Amino acid sequence: MDLKRVLVGIFALTLHSTKKLLYGKKVIITVLVALFVAAVMGYAGSQSHDPLNDGTNLMDTLILFFFMPVMAMIFGSSLIRDEIDDKSITHVATAPLDRAFSYLGYYLPLAIVVALSMVAISSVGMLAFFGQHGFGTESLEIYLAFIALVVIGSFVYSSLFLAISVLFNKPVMVGLFYAFIWEGYIGSLPGAIQNASVKHYLRSLGSRWVEFGDISRWDQASSAWGSAALLLGLTVFLLVLGAYLFREKELA
Repeated sequence: MDLKRVLVGIFALTLHSTKKLLYGKKVIITVLVALFVAAVMGYAGSQSHDPLNDGTNLMDTLILFFFMPVMAMIFGSSLIRDEIDDKSITHVATAPLDRAFSYLGYYLPLAIVVALSMVAISSVGMLAFFGQHGFGTESLEIYLAFIALVVIGSFVYSSLFLAISVLFNKPVMVGLFYAFIWEGYIGSLPGAIQNASVKHYLRSLGSRWVEFGDISRWDQASSAWGSAALLLGLTVFLLVLGAYLFREKELA
């Protein structure tokens, strides 16, 4: 295997996919979501008498609980399927680079763009809320903790929804089910069933990193090391699975 050729091929596909994602219509959704989050958190900030706890709860509910999986689903579920439908994936199918490596050229830009989108949305929300109360050490710690969580979440959810886009012919429908039904509803039920959601392990990490809000007092959290190991293992497993399926898939 020519390592240089593999790295050059991955880089070229990563650059191509990054440009496509950054200049695509889905970026408009990021802007609209950011404006919505700014409006909600701005209004909530004007009514809050306990900004550290109230702001943390909003970041937890609005960003980590809801928009994190939704944005990854919007960007990732149809990424490969769209290229199959419009035939632009032909250059990948006919390239000398092994498709398993080409798959990384889709995953890396997807995870990066989702992370950038979530960092932007989180930053706008934090500014709209805490800008009315002044930024201090505590609010900065809250901000940095949630930035770390959404970046981690971006890489995990991207691996999930990109694998879904290869595995299913109707990936958007499956993505919608997972984001809204599984993560949004089943993952919120009491008991062990919520352990089967990515959100549970992200919030478990957050419960160790954030000292304010309901997340800091969440008694159902898993251990930090266990959560980190599971999220890493899940990401690697989904990448391997997705790469294998992509290599074997008929792209015509």
